[in-house]
Amino acid sequence: MPKLSIIVPVYKTEKYLERCVTSLRNQTLRDIEIILVDDGSPDDCPQLCDAFAATDERIRVIHKPNGGVSTARNTGLDAAQGTYITFVDSDDFIELDMYEKMLAVAEEYDCDVVMCDCVKDFVDHSEVYSHSIRSGFYDEAQLREEYYPHLLMMENVEYPATISNVTILWRSTLNTPKQRYPVGVRYSEDLLFGAMLLRRAKSFYYMKGEALYHYIMNPTSASHTFVADKWQDYKVLYGKLCEAFGNNDAYDFSVQLDKCLLFFLYNTIGEIYGAAWDEKEKRQRIRAILSSPEVREMFRRVKVGRLPVPVKQRMITLLYKYRVGTGLLIKYYEKK
Repeated sequence: MPKLSIIVPVYKTEKYLERCVTSLRNQTLRDIEIILVDDGSPDDCPQLCDAFAATDERIRVIHKPNGGVSTARNTGLDAAQGTYITFVDSDDFIELDMYEKMLAVAEEYDCDVVMCDCVKDFVDHSEVYSHSIRSGFYDEAQLREEYYPHLLMMENVEYPATISNVTILWRSTLNTPKQRYPVGVRYSEDLLFGAMLLRRAKSFYYMKGEALYHYIMNPTSASHTFVADKWQDYKVLYGKLCEAFGNNDAYDFSVQLDKCLLFFLYNTIGEIYGAAWDEKEKRQRIRAILSSPEVREMFRRVKVGRLPVPVKQRMITLLYKYRVGTGLLIKYYEKK
């Protein structure tokens, strides 16, 4: 049994794949398995994966029909044999001592989940990305007291720390019973998976300031690509979040669930403003979302005036709540 299973979904990343795999093969932690899941990639990625496996016995390749990143990660989870598990996206790469450092922390503190920071690499510059939670070790009581208040969503309606599943490694026994990604959800699927891991964990360590993962800001990736039906995905994800966290007797996540839906609303409507539709089409789509039952119920509960967000965002949220000024907002965003 290897110390660590590294699961890499592969789809249309032939330009980046060799760099990614090289950073894994050259890890100072040698006791690893690298699971390349070819998600029916139509380019040269399948052949590249097989070529990598032929030169390193630690690499396993799984070829499957295209089903999206969630199915690819689930396939990798089914195959993983390591004591700990982690993910890497195939267009990214990592520091060569990343897993030696993280596993050392996991073993020193007998820790269920360990998280580091990342570097966001843009075309012309790089930025270290960190989270507004404290560094160090959290036991079960500290997780409940300090981390649960933003397990699903930060107070200022921003994603929580574990949204970046690629910067965490976790004890494989946390997947008993099996925890998997929601099939069919193409956006923010990391949110549910990371939150469920931390909900199961009895210990956690945040290596704040240790930026060991390089996240390539790829404009063609799913998270940076506009699609017209994103709101439908978000509704499915919101339903699964409510199913997992909505009836929890041990902790009340209801406020965070409302903020999750509010975040999805911000994201979707912001993209609609920037879409190549005429104003009539934009208004219709925005009004349909704002009139949906789950959004109306959310706004009945959320105290917009108390949200710890910038004043301008709070004012826009009030317009959303009362479904007024849509045309003015469209013109405002078109001028930005």
